[in-house]
Amino acid sequence: MARHREFEPTEVIDKSIDVFLSKGYEGAAIRDLIKVTNVKSGSLYNSFGSKKQMFKNALERFVEVSQFNITLADAETAPPRETIEKLFFDLIEVTDKRGAVGKCLISRATMEVGGVDKEITAWLQEVFEKSERLLCRLIERGQAAGEISSFRSPKELAQFLAITVQGMQVMARFERDNKKFRAIAETALAALDYEK
Repeated sequence: MARHREFEPTEVIDKSIDVFLSKGYEGAAIRDLIKVTNVKSGSLYNSFGSKKQMFKNALERFVEVSQFNITLADAETAPPRETIEKLFFDLIEVTDKRGAVGKCLISRATMEVGGVDKEITAWLQEVFEKSERLLCRLIERGQAAGEISSFRSPKELAQFLAITVQGMQVMARFERDNKKFRAIAETALAALDYEK
């Protein structure tokens, strides 16, 4: 007879996100995951198989709960310019949510294992491509509505904005100057404006 699982896997993964955010993949030991989840090592291995699988599950869960991705998911219906501005300023102002500057597990994983682990790198590439496609769709809709300049192609603008967001995430790992981040965001958003 199978033993009853004494924990909810999603709750365990949610707690593991904080460990991986603070310590990284390599720095997070199983004992760290046991301590934060309050689940014994045997149960963790039985449920998730390995630390790498827990990390992959944490990355997938992060994409689901990140405020940036939740906002971006409305690319087909949300007001384009307003939504793009919200994406940037929420990163800076909403500091207690996952995905705020310096609290992005995707950026952390990219810096640590991107280009090293082929499987995770391929998955990260898909995540970035999806974000760019959604940003591109917002820009296309904004250009059609006259809210965003058509001087540059939607794809070029989407790539520029996506790279700017990642740069802000990386910078926020060691520097927390919201004034500087707001200036960066305003400069990036100016690329959407019509020439004066």
